[in-house]
Order: sequence, then C-alpha cells, then structure tokens
Amino acid sequence: MMLRLAVLFSALCASSCQLACPPIISPAKWGSRPAKCAAPLSKVPPGNVIIIHTAGSACHTQPECSELLRNIQVFHRDMKEWCDISYNFLIGEDGNVYEGRGWLLEGAHTYGYNDLSLGIAFIGNFTERSPNEAAWKTLKNLLAYAVQSGYLASDYLLMAHSDVSNTVSPGKLIRETIKMWPHYKH
Repeated sequence: MMLRLAVLFSALCASSCQLACPPIISPAKWGSRPAKCAAPLSKVPPGNVIIIHTAGSACHTQPECSELLRNIQVFHRDMKEWCDISYNFLIGEDGNVYEGRGWLLEGAHTYGYNDLSLGIAFIGNFTERSPNEAAWKTLKNLLAYAVQSGYLASDYLLMAHSDVSNTVSPGKLIRETIKMWPHYKH
C-alpha cells in the first residue's frame, strides 16, 4: 500500500511541477530494479533533510547518471543487503534529480535519521571540490518544491551528513555552503 502511495505521489510531483520543481527522473527512467522491501517515513512531511554525497564518480549527462544510479543500487541492495538504493533523491551535475526511495519512504542513509528525514545525495565525491552550479540550483529548487508541495515541513532543519554521523560526507565545501542557508542547523 505504501509503495502504491509513493508511486502516486511521484506521479503527482511530475505532473504538478511549477517553476521551482527541477526535472525529476523516475526510477523506471533510470533503470531501477524494484525495491526488496519498504518502510514509510515515521512522519510526513518530515522535518529534516540530510545532505550527502555518494563518494563515487560524478556524472554530467542523464545516461551517465542513470548508469551510476544502477551501480549504486546494486551496491546498496546486493552488497550491503539494504532494501533499495539508500537515498530518497540524488542530484547529478546534469541538473536533474533522480528519484531513489522518493518522498514517503524511509531511507538507509543516516543512522538515527532514516525514518525522520529526506536523504538527498549529490552524485560524486565532493571532498576536494563543490558540485557545479547546476547541481546547487537543482538542490535549492527541490527543497523549495518539497515545502511548497507539502513533502517537507516548512520549518525543516537542513544538516550535512557529517553533522550527524562520523563521516566526511558530503565534503567540507558542501557543508560550508549549506551552513549559510536559513534552514541549516548544527
């Protein structure tokens, strides 16, 4: 039932995007395999967003990003034995958002926050550099759209993965940038 609701909400998102909504590539369009299981977020809309990086290669075209997502999904599902790709959404340097678990399902991105937050990952390793302008614009638009559409609480807290977990993700430059945003908390 929750999976059907997630599909319905994703379809509504795609059909009701206004100016702030960035392009959202559905799991079917990037070649996702079906999730092995799913659990709903504990509260909808969630009040937290965790910004992460995938720590692998970056991508600059939809075919590149789609291939990376399929590889990430294989790693998360088959090697780590998680239900699915761990993130709710992923952002490529092509300016697209790639739907992982979507708006309503619990991720596997940040211990202690998975059921309370949306995990949004920049695709790539950003320990030495910042994502390009297209990726930053896409993140801002996704957050604005999420609030405007009721998928994210208007008073949400924005955190870097490293703020709540012992990791270098999402990288110092990303953390320094989001520290200046109004919803940042740490």
